[in-house]
Amino acid sequence: MKGLIDKIKNSALEMRDDILVIYAEKGFVPFKKPLLFAAPAILILYSAVYSPSSDKFLEKQMELDHLTAVSVHYVEYNDVLSSKSELRRKMPLAKDKGEWLSYILTSTSKEHDITFDSLMAQEEQTSGPLLLVSRGASVTSTYEKIGKWLADVENSKIFLKITELQITRSPAATGMVKVTIKLSTVFPSDKSRDGEGT
Repeated sequence: MKGLIDKIKNSALEMRDDILVIYAEKGFVPFKKPLLFAAPAILILYSAVYSPSSDKFLEKQMELDHLTAVSVHYVEYNDVLSSKSELRRKMPLAKDKGEWLSYILTSTSKEHDITFDSLMAQEEQTSGPLLLVSRGASVTSTYEKIGKWLADVENSKIFLKITELQITRSPAATGMVKVTIKLSTVFPSDKSRDGEGT
């Protein structure tokens, strides 16, 4: 292999020496005709080997357009991701779906010395990637205790809303009110948690 490389190297050196001798004797005139025929062939060969094909060019152009679109909307995309994460933090954990509203109702009512007349069954309704869960309750207590209890429920750090509220005076006792309340919250639906939803 080394012998072949040496032969090629020696041949190239001899050709270079011959070209220099001819150029020294006659100038550039003997090289005009060969260069005139060789130049177009070299240009065609160069363009065939080194210039990108139209398919590659279109592919690179589409990739550039895609990256430009991504860069334009990158900040907006990050804002959406961070707001989605913030919303997820404000939702109760999906594993607590069956008991969370019951726990909130009973724990907050105990803090305010309120007992339930009745506790309704939990209702669930799917809406896109979210699951709306509601639970109703009926209590009888004083205005002051009811007001503090409702404020405590509404000020929860986890998303929780009083979606229905009905207050009537209790005919049985003076200063007492009968309240029917419906609390609602949202959970990520099963499809959303599995990555099937948005």
